[in-house]
Amino acid sequence: MEIQFRNLLGTIFLAITLCAGCKKDEKEIAPEPEGPKPTASFTASQVADDDPFTFDFENESTNFSVVRWEFGDDSSSVETSPVHTFLKTGTFTVLMRVENEEKYWAQREKIIQINPNRLMEMDTRPTGTGTLDLAVNTGVNLSEVSWYNGATATGTPISTEREVSIPVETGRFDYYTLQGKTPKGSVLQITRLLTDLGIVRDVTADGVLSVSRDNNGGPDGGEGSKKLVDNDITTKFLQSDFSGDLWFQLEFYSPVVLGGYTFTSGNDADGRDPLNWRLEGSKDGSNWTVLDRRENEDFPGRRETRTFTFANSTAYNFYRIYVTAVNSGSLFQLSEWRVLSLPQT
Repeated sequence: MEIQFRNLLGTIFLAITLCAGCKKDEKEIAPEPEGPKPTASFTASQVADDDPFTFDFENESTNFSVVRWEFGDDSSSVETSPVHTFLKTGTFTVLMRVENEEKYWAQREKIIQINPNRLMEMDTRPTGTGTLDLAVNTGVNLSEVSWYNGATATGTPISTEREVSIPVETGRFDYYTLQGKTPKGSVLQITRLLTDLGIVRDVTADGVLSVSRDNNGGPDGGEGSKKLVDNDITTKFLQSDFSGDLWFQLEFYSPVVLGGYTFTSGNDADGRDPLNWRLEGSKDGSNWTVLDRRENEDFPGRRETRTFTFANSTAYNFYRIYVTAVNSGSLFQLSEWRVLSLPQT
């Protein structure tokens, strides 16, 4: 029995040795090398001077087999180098993603800005007879033109001609909207505040705001001073412990001639509305000239916007509102303050 057991062990050892030798003789299969990784690059160019909505997107990517474009206007393309027409103005983020056969990918994006205020303007000509002549001024190829009385294209339709004459009372301010459409269906639209002398420019955003004393939460607070000029009448600036010495001002880098301004009342408590105030102008921030003075002013409605005009032909770097009284109590509030540059005669 002992001899048989040893023979059995020898047989097993020999079999293992032979098997191991067989594995050493087999050739190992090398993995396939990976291909080059994709790179993403493209250019965007306007196809025609009179069509600011259509762009040629030239794909300069490498090592890709699949491409997808997203144009930021809910449209996309899988063409290698597409031509795309935007149907409205605005800011669009164009994203291109490329992928190779091994699923490696790369992407690139560009910002396309189409600003209607740089593409179209209303030309105005006062007639001196209670009307204002308007005309379209644009280098864009337009197939349709529409004029509206109001701040949007939902206002009262006036005309579909390129030139129109509108009645405007002396000293009255009204919003008018001009809408144009290209042969490809792209739409651009501008709105202007008009008076009998022409276009009224809101230059508030060109100035830097400061106040004599801010809200308890600071200028960035929920009712801080920055809300005064944020162009949003649903926000407001609130100052507690009002004592008749509040001022707020705008400083302009270059002197500007103002001829009007607007106040928008707060959302509640009309006792907080400004009652008495004066507007002052200064060239150096130290010497002030009174340009307008108001007393016993009333804001019957909440978030009501009122426009105030004054005679002025001098350019100032500083304009300051000095509030001396509110309707009642010790709180002051105002939703919005806008300053206006009027056409000069």
